[in-house]
Amino acid sequence: MIELWYYVKSDFFKLRNSSFFWAHILFPISGVALVLLYAVFAAVSDINKIAVFFQIFAIAYPFVISIVCEITAGQEIRAGHCQNILALRSRAKAILSKFLLLIVAGLFAILFSMVLFIALLPVTGTKLILPIFSLILLALILWSSNILLYVLYIVLAFRFGRTVCIGMGVVGSLLAALLQTGLGTGLWFVLPYGFGVRFTDFALRFALRVLPVISAELKLGMGLCAGMTILFIAILLLWFSRYEGKYTND
Repeated sequence: MIELWYYVKSDFFKLRNSSFFWAHILFPISGVALVLLYAVFAAVSDINKIAVFFQIFAIAYPFVISIVCEITAGQEIRAGHCQNILALRSRAKAILSKFLLLIVAGLFAILFSMVLFIALLPVTGTKLILPIFSLILLALILWSSNILLYVLYIVLAFRFGRTVCIGMGVVGSLLAALLQTGLGTGLWFVLPYGFGVRFTDFALRFALRVLPVISAELKLGMGLCAGMTILFIAILLLWFSRYEGKYTND
């Protein structure tokens, strides 16, 4: 654990002067600003304005994840074609360090956006309706249901480079938008891009007591999300332990 902590600390200092941390600050600010503009001008109910917050962030999240994963991988690729991490004693701990830094930074971004939202939404004349604890819990659900995507985009960034990684981020956000509609019914739990938009929607309806019980479809989705996340993390550690620094040059 001490060695892993040193790896995380090293990665933090490597990314300190990059756009990595700025991305995690600008994403919440721009997203909340967009929601507040919607709250001011849209003639909809207060609960719909809250729902829009989670919809916007759930749709944008795959694209943002692709960007920060590319920044993380690109820093190592440009620094001697990953030789700095491939020469470390434990490659598994090296990639786990980057993965932990990514998801912790993502958690900070989601919580920061929720704090901004809770603080500024009343300025638009909108009532929060739900308790702060429930809103924070919804934010945690949104974050945790997208952890799987960090794994996928780390692999894409290291193996295929910037174009493929960010391109798949755009595709992921488009799929997330489609899977929250009727087109995603009976399909969303198969694709990881549907987890964020669907889980937050179900959780919001459950908090409002519109959804009294957990459906079989939701239970299946929760099981698949948890199982796929654990499986893909294991695959990531195994894959990177054999990674030789080869990637498709953009």
